Formats: sequence, C-alpha cells, structure tokens
Amino acid sequence: MDGAVRLRLLQSLETCLQAVRRLRTWRETDRLLVLLGGISDPELRLHRFGEHLRGRTPEDAARTVAVLWDRVAAGDRRALTICLGLLDFGRLARVLEAAHLEAVQRVLETGVDVGAWVVAPPERRLISRDDETVPRPKEPVGFRISLARRPIAKLLDRLLFDPDPRVVRTILGNPRLTEAEVVNLAASRRASPEVLGVIAQDDGWIARYSVKVALANNPATPLRVVLGLLPYLLHQDLRAVAAGSPRDAVRDQATSLLARRSGA
Repeated sequence: MDGAVRLRLLQSLETCLQAVRRLRTWRETDRLLVLLGGISDPELRLHRFGEHLRGRTPEDAARTVAVLWDRVAAGDRRALTICLGLLDFGRLARVLEAAHLEAVQRVLETGVDVGAWVVAPPERRLISRDDETVPRPKEPVGFRISLARRPIAKLLDRLLFDPDPRVVRTILGNPRLTEAEVVNLAASRRASPEVLGVIAQDDGWIARYSVKVALANNPATPLRVVLGLLPYLLHQDLRAVAAGSPRDAVRDQATSLLARRSGA
C-alpha cells in the first residue's frame, strides 16, 4: 500500500471516528437535556450539569458543551429553555474545579467550534461615562448591603445603581424589586460591566426576556454575556442587534444566527 492511499484511508477513518463520537455525544446530551429538564431549580440544575462534566475527560466534556451550544445556536427549543445560564464560564466555575474547567476551555479553544462559548476576554468599555458618572457612596459597603435587604422603595432606587456588585446582588434578591427597575439598570449606560454581569448571573432575573434584551443591547455588558444571550433572542430583536450593535463580534454572531435560522 503506497503512502498516499494509506493517508487517505487514515483520513477516512478519522472522519468516521469523529462522526461516531459526535453521534454518541449528541445522544448523550439528549439524555442529559431530559435529566436537566426535570430539575426546576436553576441552581440545582447547574450543580447537576457540573457533576455530569466532572465525570468526563476534558475532551468529552468539551464535546458535550459543543453539542449543547450547537443546539442552542440552531434554536432547539428544549436546549434554549434548559441551557440558559449553563454554558457560561462564570457559572461553571462555581461547580467545577478550576483545573478541570481550564482543561475543558483549552480543548474548546483549540479543537472544537462552539461559537461564542469560548469568548471570555476582558474588554474595555466602549462608551464614555463622563457625563453619567455615579457618585461614589459614602457609607461602608456592609452598611449598604444591609440597606439593600430592606423593603423600602426609596432605598432600593438609590442603591440600585451602586457601583459595588455585592450591593446590587443583594438588591436583586429583594422581593420589592420590580422587573421594570431591573430592565432600567440592565439598559443603563451608568451601570458598570461588573454590575451587568451580576444581573446576567441571577437565575431569576435573566430568565425574564426583557432583561435579556436590555443586556444584549447595552454596549457596557461584557462581550461574553452578550454572545451567550444572542441565541435566546427572538428574530426581530436579534435582527436589531445585528444592525445596531457597536461591536463587530456581536454583529457577526447575530448575523450568523439569523442566517442559520433562515436556513433551518
């Protein structure tokens, strides 16, 4: 057998093995979605997903994430409902050991195409906030956190734009907070990327569609967060982001998703 024929046979074998691995992973993620769909609590769902990934090699865990992201990007309704908040490094860091998560990320970045999931670089603010600067609070942060727990509307209104993410995280759990107030914060140019990231990490509020749209359209929202939210937007909102976002990566991802949905 000459070298060229042998090379073609090896390439065909590798292509076949990749197809088998992908089919196996697809079926496995199908069962995983059924399992996760039976867990109503978002935090328990995240921990169960982390348990699933921990029991696999970084390569297999990366394939699982790749297939899930592929299904989300394709508009799979079940995946869209279940995977919101799961395919995010910030959340997975809470349930996976750092070394394992970093190994999975390396595989994703070098060998598996999963779109926006691997994008998590620090970014500079793309807008000027000179004319919208929020005065630094004078009270200690611990005192402000204690105020954020109180059911007093005026206090919440004052603390909602607090620059410390810990204060905002506390406010998001206050039962007196309204969806309109959260949307206002998510859309505000005064909010820091850290605070906007806190909103995206809140299971209760990020499940609200209006909050997703506000975060996706805010140039201050961290790029990783925006790219992770795009597959969950309806066609008209995704089209608006594709046309109006000041960030190339966001426009490109939104355009790609629109094209994929049209093809489907």
